[in-house]
Amino acid sequence: MPSSRILLVEDDPEQAVLFRQVLKLAGYDVITAPDAETAADLVAASPFDLLLVDWDLPGMKGDEFITAMKERYPNIHTVLYSNHTHVDEAARASGADAWLRKSEGIIRLRAVLAELLCGQ
Repeated sequence: MPSSRILLVEDDPEQAVLFRQVLKLAGYDVITAPDAETAADLVAASPFDLLLVDWDLPGMKGDEFITAMKERYPNIHTVLYSNHTHVDEAARASGADAWLRKSEGIIRLRAVLAELLCGQ
């Protein structure tokens, strides 16, 4: 069975490398984008199973990006993440399927993705 394709939208290069490595080790095919505009082009060009989106992006914010993607691609899974206190509220308002705080760590990240992608 092919691995799930994840688009990681993260403007901090160090965070992007860390998250990408962790997800690749978990067996996911991960592509990164530094902003919502680049990410939108990637989604239009090739299908993804899940969008993992930082809330605090330059230009269009992560919650706005998720709202736009859910309108165009209602079946795509989306996760909004941040260290901001109210990321859960922004995720619900945007229509994201899940949310997490960066500080919750890698185990929580992997659990959220597995639940969405594998129904575990």
